[in-house]
Amino acid sequence: MRHITKKLALLLLPVALYLALFVAFEPNNYFGLHKTTSSSAPIALIRAFRDAPGEYLILGDSRFAQFDPALMRAASGREWQNLAFGGASLKENLDLAGYVLERGPDVKELVFGLSFYTLNAGYDTDRMAGLEATLQNPLAYLLNLEYNINMLENLGKWLGWARQRLSGNTDWDWAEAQREHETGVWQYPEDYTGPDGTVYPVHTALAVYPAVIAPRCEGWQLSPWFWELPALAVACKERGIALTIVLAPMADNVLTEVCEPYGIAGAMRGEVLPQLSAWGEEYGFKVLDYEWADRPPLNDDTQFYDGFHLDVVYGLPEWTSTLFSALAGGA
Repeated sequence: MRHITKKLALLLLPVALYLALFVAFEPNNYFGLHKTTSSSAPIALIRAFRDAPGEYLILGDSRFAQFDPALMRAASGREWQNLAFGGASLKENLDLAGYVLERGPDVKELVFGLSFYTLNAGYDTDRMAGLEATLQNPLAYLLNLEYNINMLENLGKWLGWARQRLSGNTDWDWAEAQREHETGVWQYPEDYTGPDGTVYPVHTALAVYPAVIAPRCEGWQLSPWFWELPALAVACKERGIALTIVLAPMADNVLTEVCEPYGIAGAMRGEVLPQLSAWGEEYGFKVLDYEWADRPPLNDDTQFYDGFHLDVVYGLPEWTSTLFSALAGGA
């Protein structure tokens, strides 16, 4: 029996070591071993909110996920908890809004990100139920392939940091190494030349973006989840929570090469925006529209990383100051 036990222990040792690595290096702080995490994965954000619900909350997709906390605080005088995550659909944000309203007893203000892209009926990802289940089941988290890949990537970054430290490079910032920044100083002509040799008037990541999103935007129809926004507004009003719906800016070529040819501009200006305005008056929420009505004077070629995402160094700070000043009642 003792012989079998020893063999079993030897067989289980690699599993135990891997589990130890997983717990130590999974980037979402699922087990609460770290004070903070730089992860913007939805499970990390929801867990952080569950453990420490904030008063001023941001919901949205990747365009809202990379605001600098210090700039938000400086512009608005408030401490914001950002729950926006990449690829978040309208339904996911509505579900997340219901989650935070149910579990956040002290919520005072809610910023709800919106866009013609997330208002598309064809964009209907739905991960909230699975995320909530995973938060309640550590085994499901441990066995999830995506989270295991995240852990291995994070371990690789840590090993890179450790090598730098051992070689005497004490300037290597581990926290910075964990972040993924959408930024770049574009160089002409290399960053303006496509694979086929075409030289674009704007940097390539921006120039090709309309073609990247076009397949999903063809046949655009308004999502039925749009009509659930009044229910969110009522829930906020009943609790005295200030609700602001924010439409994020897009680059000009997305407007001219996607929104106008596919009839999206007409639908947004003719139906969606007037309806949002009417609901805002009826239910007492604000609409800040930087996508259509109040498009900020941004230089697309230098301030956009691609057609949707502002460069986090050269574009996003300016819009952050504009948006959060407006949320605080400024110009």
